[in-house]
Amino acid sequence: MKRELIKISEFQRRCWGENGTPMCAQAIRQQLRNDKLPGQQIGKLWYVDWAAYSRHTGNDLVDAVLRGAR
Repeated sequence: MKRELIKISEFQRRCWGENGTPMCAQAIRQQLRNDKLPGQQIGKLWYVDWAAYSRHTGNDLVDAVLRGAR
């Protein structure tokens, strides 16, 4: 599967748009740490895997299988 890593600011723009009220960057980083959002830390920066997020179904079991649950 291809990965498309995007910065948190780009993730906020894509999900909530220009005029929306996005979740703060700290909350997004916390979700990345807890594996609630797909992504990774490279150096000190956090990135969201947009390709994996786009495949997110909302069903915890199906999502675990799609991301290869540990």
